[in-house]
Amino acid sequence: MCKYLVLVLCCALSFTYARECRKVGDCSCEYYDGTGINLRPIIGHAGPPLQANYANGTVYYFSPCEDLIYTPDNTSNNDAESNPCAKGYTLCQAILANGTVNYTRLGELKETQFTSDKEGDGLYLTYNKTTQSTHIKLICTTDKTTYFFPETSEKGITKLLLFSPHACPITIEDFSKPSTGTVLLIMLFIAFLSYFVIGATVNALYIGARGMEIIPHVDFWRDLPNLVRDGALYLQNGCRVTSQTPNPDSYDAI
Repeated sequence: MCKYLVLVLCCALSFTYARECRKVGDCSCEYYDGTGINLRPIIGHAGPPLQANYANGTVYYFSPCEDLIYTPDNTSNNDAESNPCAKGYTLCQAILANGTVNYTRLGELKETQFTSDKEGDGLYLTYNKTTQSTHIKLICTTDKTTYFFPETSEKGITKLLLFSPHACPITIEDFSKPSTGTVLLIMLFIAFLSYFVIGATVNALYIGARGMEIIPHVDFWRDLPNLVRDGALYLQNGCRVTSQTPNPDSYDAI
C-alpha cells in the first residue's frame, strides 16, 4: 500500500514540477524541458505601456519588462504624492472619480511572479500587495499583435488577460547541445580510457606483464586508498605533519 502511495505522490510532484515555469529573468521563465516564456519583445525600451479599460472608468497600465514613471493619459502628473505610479511601476491602476484620477501602484518589476493555477490550465503574472492581488493570465495567440483586456475585478483580487504571440513557449535552452560540464566529463572519460588501454597494451606487448601487473602504474593505484587517507588526515590536522611511532620493522627503527 505504501508503495502505491509513494508512486502517486511522485507522479503528483512530477506533474507539478512539469508545469512550473521558473523565473529566469525580469520577465521570462523556463519550464523543465528547456522551453519557456519571454515577454521582452512585447514592449520596446521605454515604450508606452499596455492598457486595459474597465467600463466603470478603471484603467490598468502594464509594462511587463520595465518599470515606468508616467501614465499615458497624464504624463505631466509625476508628483509621487498624487500619483504613486510616478515612483516607478510595472502595473498601475487609475480610477476616474468625480473628475479626479486616483492612481494605485499594484506591481513593480522586482515583484513579478510566474504562477500556475491548481488546474494547470494557465500561466499567470502575479503581483501581490497588502490589500490587492493582481493576476495577469498569459494566453498564447498566433496573432502578431498583443492585446491587454480586463477579466474580473473583485474585492482584493483583479484578473486581467494578456493575449500575445510572446506568451507562447519558445526554446530557452537547447538540450540537443551538450553543456560545458558534459563536454569536460566526456573528455575526462576518454582520457582515462585511453590511458588504461594504451598503458595495458604497452605492458602486455613490450614488457610481458600478466594479470594485475598489466595495469599501468599498478603500484600507484594500489597505494591510492592509503594516499587519500593520508591526505584527509593531513587536512584534518590543519596541514600539519603528526609525529608517529616508527614501524619496528622500518629502517628508522633499526
